[in-house]
Amino acid sequence: MQLETVSSKHINDLEQLALELMHVLRKAGLHNEPFAKALHDFEDELGQARRARFDATNSEYASY
Repeated sequence: MQLETVSSKHINDLEQLALELMHVLRKAGLHNEPFAKALHDFEDELGQARRARFDATNSEYASY
């Protein structure tokens, strides 16, 4: 997925909403559905993009 053109705010919002939706799916007993797996993968990708952007702009934290 091409997340380079998506703003950091939108990435943060999407990640938060994906986490909330995964929580609802778990509570509803739908966490084993294919959509839940795809949503989890999407949330992982968003998290990686968010962390990479943070590391790129905050080099003093690169050693942690």
